[in-house]
Amino acid sequence: MLRRLWRASIWHPATIPPDEWKYRNLKRVWLPLYDLIAVFAGVQAVAFGSELLNRIFGPAAVDLLGCLFTATAVVCLLGVSFPSLWRVEIVGKVMLVGMVAGYVTAILFFSRPPGPSLFVVGMLAFGLPLAMFRLNLLGEELKERGARAVVE
Repeated sequence: MLRRLWRASIWHPATIPPDEWKYRNLKRVWLPLYDLIAVFAGVQAVAFGSELLNRIFGPAAVDLLGCLFTATAVVCLLGVSFPSLWRVEIVGKVMLVGMVAGYVTAILFFSRPPGPSLFVVGMLAFGLPLAMFRLNLLGEELKERGARAVVE
């Protein structure tokens, strides 16, 4: 069973075709690390809450959001770790981007005064381009799969 998992993982030598070799570190290191950091952030939200979000929504909602964020990040990590789960990763990344964008929006519209929280907004927004870039890559791969299906 472990061998099957290894062969299905992004870290197996045969997983990344030679024409995508330039993306190997992105797929094997940076994207999984991004998702691990998101898992860590979700766990921290559940364990310690967020003073800013607690003021806006209350601790119970923050715990729920933290659990949802953690679960979403785990889905993303599974999707990036096992390329056959690319559909799962798309759903997870869309949810992750939506949740972070929702957090940014909540800070901008509901935090009083918003000025001191703009650093947090910037730090959150800083991580979004990598997730959106990954969604773009998955979209390109989806188009390639469709083109191959038409040819076959």
